[in-house]
Amino acid sequence: MGGVRLGEFDNSWYHPGRGLLVRALWLLAGRLFFETGLPWPSPFKASLLRAFGARVGRRAVIKPHVRIKYPWHLALGDDCWIGEGVWIDSLAAVELASDVCLSQGAMIETGSHDSRDPRFGLKLAPVEVGEGAWVCARALLLPGSRLGPGAVLTAGSVLRGEARPWAFYGGHPATFLKERELSRTDGASS
Repeated sequence: MGGVRLGEFDNSWYHPGRGLLVRALWLLAGRLFFETGLPWPSPFKASLLRAFGARVGRRAVIKPHVRIKYPWHLALGDDCWIGEGVWIDSLAAVELASDVCLSQGAMIETGSHDSRDPRFGLKLAPVEVGEGAWVCARALLLPGSRLGPGAVLTAGSVLRGEARPWAFYGGHPATFLKERELSRTDGASS
């Protein structure tokens, strides 16, 4: 039985989508305006993301201490909220539909390693979060995950795979907990 050979790791096939200069400029902009605790206005941050190739809808709210690996792989719908300390590791596509909330410390991962490969080969898969979904504090979406519209991934949970629409998912691994129902906000009684 052979052992792990990390010295033979090779991800030369992977291209991040932009050249070294753009990646270096993003690294600088990310540190100065996103990862910092300074309260730069969300419209300014949204404009910077667009300048680096992200698709960003209207009225995005982006809190301090947010890390985004490659904004050119990121798409945000209208009225997305990205909470403090969120980490979006966008080695591959990340798509957040409109009205998505990523709470404090949530993580989205699009890359991992092949545990069966002695060289620890890189594996990539996109992540999608449906309209009106909520990724609660410190929850994690793994590569290839799809959180359905209106679904909730509870605090500290880990999603691998698909979560159906309008349902709560929780645990490690996240499993179905119950259906999600919204209250009426128009003043009418239920």
